[in-house]
Amino acid sequence: MKIVIASDKFKGSLTSSEVADAISEGICTVFPSCKIAKVSVADGGDGTAQIITDSLQGIVRETETFDALRRLVTSSYGIVNNDTAVIDIASASGLAMLKPEERNPMSTSTFGTGLLIRDAIDLGMRKFLIGVGGSATNDGGIGLLSALGFIFRNQEGCPLPPSGKSLNEISEIDDSAVIPELWKCQFDILCDVDAHFYGPQGAAYVFAPQKGASPDEVITLDNGLRNFAKIIRQYNGKNVQDVPYAGAAGAAGGGMWALINARLRPGIGTMLDTIGFEDIIEGADLVITGEGAVDRQTFMGKTPYGVAMAANAKNIPTILLAGSVNAFGYQDDNPFAGVYSIQPRPVDLQTALQKEFAYDNLRHTAEQIFRTLKAVGIY
Repeated sequence: MKIVIASDKFKGSLTSSEVADAISEGICTVFPSCKIAKVSVADGGDGTAQIITDSLQGIVRETETFDALRRLVTSSYGIVNNDTAVIDIASASGLAMLKPEERNPMSTSTFGTGLLIRDAIDLGMRKFLIGVGGSATNDGGIGLLSALGFIFRNQEGCPLPPSGKSLNEISEIDDSAVIPELWKCQFDILCDVDAHFYGPQGAAYVFAPQKGASPDEVITLDNGLRNFAKIIRQYNGKNVQDVPYAGAAGAAGGGMWALINARLRPGIGTMLDTIGFEDIIEGADLVITGEGAVDRQTFMGKTPYGVAMAANAKNIPTILLAGSVNAFGYQDDNPFAGVYSIQPRPVDLQTALQKEFAYDNLRHTAEQIFRTLKAVGIY
């Protein structure tokens, strides 16, 4: 019997590799001779750059930049094939870098991510893979674009600070100071959730509340993105609202598509292609995937959904394990053979996130599933 474990991290608790180890231990308790392939995967969120860099035997570069509140931090990105930079927005502009009371997408900015891009350009990189999950921002990408030389002006012609609250005031896009090398670069943006640029299914409504926005601020941010989209149309004729994944990373994906010709791609699909997942699952009897919380975003292109769709294409069933499950019946065409919460009893979030607690629950849940499969003679 061959089992492939391809899970995302359980955010705030276990890495992708640790999740795979726990599940593997549970399986081997029941089937000691089972052949298990453990694969680290991500969908464009935190950790994507590291996994791709490791998979392609690249190197890691550390450099100083700013976090989402413009405080000096040391961050890193990967370099692969001597010409490609692999960057997570979360490594500089990430939500996890801020304390809960600091989270405010009206004030946060992707400027620090733009500095990482600029550093890579200065090193000679001309290809970029950018994972956009886990950002603390809802600035439409004007922060990182500002770091690359774009200037966003108000009606009086004054430059605006690049943050979410400035989106409503943008009246002009000035590209006269853009670094010349930028136009020679190719950007592939790895997106974890397919959201619109603005509107009820747009960046502000889908993402901003979890980044600290109040209901009134969500409306303000959404109106700001509508204004930015209008100014983009005036600038180059592009309609960013019609582009899949434009709302990724607080609409940074859409801003990069509109102004630097970035390609917006489903993150998990790109990841699976990069690591040769189709070959890895060849001959597998079952695939197990997972993430910390299953909700409606899971079915909008997150890691478990992409893994299951790839496995289903080869008629391999997929089981999904998660810390919490809040999406039963959300999708009629459910790609999972089974969806299981690993919690043994009602617990508070702090307890659920404890590494040892989560690890033991994963191992125990996997063991119980495979004891059932063995008892009924499926394996």
